[in-house]
Amino acid sequence: MTEKFNAQVTIIGGGIGGMATALALQRRGFQVAVYERAKEIREVGAGVIITANARRALHDLGVDEKLEALSSTISIFHTCHFATGEVLRAVSSEDIRRKVGIASLGVYRADLHSVLMASVLANDPHCLHASSEFVGLEQDETGVTVKFASGASARSDVVVGADGNASAVRSFLFPGEAPKFAGQVAFRSLIPYALVPASVRERGSIMSAGPGRYLLCYPLRGGQIMNLIGLVQSGEWEEEGWTTPATNEEFAQAFAGYEPDLLELIHRIPQGELFKWGLRDREPLQNWTVGRVTTLGDAAHPMTPFLGQGACMAIEDGLILARAFAASSTVQEALGRYEAVRKPRGTLVQLASREEGQTLQDPSKKRRTAQDRGLMDYDPVSVPV
Repeated sequence: MTEKFNAQVTIIGGGIGGMATALALQRRGFQVAVYERAKEIREVGAGVIITANARRALHDLGVDEKLEALSSTISIFHTCHFATGEVLRAVSSEDIRRKVGIASLGVYRADLHSVLMASVLANDPHCLHASSEFVGLEQDETGVTVKFASGASARSDVVVGADGNASAVRSFLFPGEAPKFAGQVAFRSLIPYALVPASVRERGSIMSAGPGRYLLCYPLRGGQIMNLIGLVQSGEWEEEGWTTPATNEEFAQAFAGYEPDLLELIHRIPQGELFKWGLRDREPLQNWTVGRVTTLGDAAHPMTPFLGQGACMAIEDGLILARAFAASSTVQEALGRYEAVRKPRGTLVQLASREEGQTLQDPSKKRRTAQDRGLMDYDPVSVPV
């Protein structure tokens, strides 16, 4: 019996990437254990756009239809003039479907996470472990021992670091390479649709970029909620995390000069429902893997949000990793296949997203969306591994 039928996989990080990886491995017969440092394994954040490339993977994982039923198919993506609201570009879901085969979804991150986690638990109700903060690991020729802050440890054949931009696994493998502030502060909120101004409701999805600023809104949960995110260039940011409270006034001030209806949307954010954080970035890695330990998602290729591909890339990674294991006879072969397939694409999209961030906030430059760049054409189900 070859090793691929027996490999036990430890996944550090219980977010979207970790859950997608766990499910993809389970569906190919591998035993997984997911360790999350938080006391409760759940997703934070607000909305995310899931494009065709990731939906192909989710279909393979058996969860795409469930997710679609909980989400919003965005009928038209509007690019609008930041000050006047004039529609500069309109791309319909039918146009996207015609070109890439599958429409994009506006997804509440917690719904995506819940759908994935429910499927993981249905396969193995004992594979998720909260309150497990990674602090280090030791590996040898036969496996890896992960150590946690509690003093506990776990032994497996391979370890996958899926613990996000500030990945402790990445920092352990590649010390002295901490995330750096990317010069952007983001505001985010979820707004009940009843509070959304009529002209914004009618357009549904709006991307509005001005000098040094960028605003995006789109519906979630079948139009029950409007997801709003604003990014503004800034010289400094000190705080960590996604949940620093912000005020409607500071959000509106950061977007002074924007069209009145979008400013009104900002002012209608319910009290206590507005947060901000500083974007952090890292340079592309020369390699993602050390021995029996690899990285995945933002731990491998931190994504700024300007192409809407962060969650999509993590889902792609998870499926390709599982396919690589299914196609291999050893851990080393599997990790080699995975990195060879995923590193070029992960680095490409990471750098393209960074570039798009500069383009979006400079009116003299022409933007290139994920669709324009051909990113949605990728099929993680059939690409050779």
